[in-house]
Amino acid sequence: MTKKAIFYTTAAIALTIVIIVTYSAYSTYRLRDRMDVVQTRIETVNFFIKDVEKDISNGAYIAGFRTLLSFNQFVANNGTFIDNANERFKESFLNGTINQQPLSLMKDSTFTDWANKISAEADKVDIKFNFKINEIKLNQTDPWNVDIGLDLSLDIRDKRNTSYWIRDRHLTTRISIIGFEDPLYIVNSKGRVTNAIVISNITQFVINNGDVKNLLKHMNNSWYIAHNDSPSFLMRLQGDLGNSTFGIESLVNLEEFQQQGLPLKDRSIVDYIYFGTKSTYNCGVNGTPEWFKLDSGHWQTYQVQSIKIPQGC
Repeated sequence: MTKKAIFYTTAAIALTIVIIVTYSAYSTYRLRDRMDVVQTRIETVNFFIKDVEKDISNGAYIAGFRTLLSFNQFVANNGTFIDNANERFKESFLNGTINQQPLSLMKDSTFTDWANKISAEADKVDIKFNFKINEIKLNQTDPWNVDIGLDLSLDIRDKRNTSYWIRDRHLTTRISIIGFEDPLYIVNSKGRVTNAIVISNITQFVINNGDVKNLLKHMNNSWYIAHNDSPSFLMRLQGDLGNSTFGIESLVNLEEFQQQGLPLKDRSIVDYIYFGTKSTYNCGVNGTPEWFKLDSGHWQTYQVQSIKIPQGC
């Protein structure tokens, strides 16, 4: 082999090595660059998921709170109870209607509206956001709060198919009923008397063996106590006067009914008894108005055993 041939062969081999090394370095760089892009997309989806998980509770609380407010508004406007609290809640929570009637308080405030806003934000960063509600259920787990149980499926994925996240989620959101209007008062007074749910701060209704000023204060304000012979808030929404472990009750201030021209009933003024038809054995109480009567099932509750008026029974 001539020197020239050896030179060209050596040069060719060197050039080939340079090309291979250069291509390998370029490929490694491109692969690393692609991996960096994928990593960035994965982190973007991950951050989005964390934000969504934090915000789901807020979205459910707002939609749930406004739905319960809408229930009060519906009862006041129609003079009727909610026929099925769970079904109507689901309808309002997702669609902003009750029996297909639009609810002004739910405008732009349904859980679906929240999900659409999240989806719009996701679209800005090339993420697809989809959700499916599997079940919505109202529960009363204590006298003063309503729980919203929400089972949903989330599907969040990058539009470039670099990553996706699918998960079934159970969420419980608790809403206090304090401040909501009692549907029993609204319907039974034809909307003339309303009563907001306020927990009584009185525990000793009768003091000094006969002083009823605390009892009268409790009655004048129609404050509420927990009582397991009484209907819960969700039962009240449906006009159900049965008993619940999470029941609440107030004493009806009949002066307010009198002032509104409503006829008075000769019944115990415990709200669910006064508004119902249950037969009870009632007595008047010393130091109270003539119409103030309590049934025997509540003498001990309101501490009037020793001061009830026999002739008023």
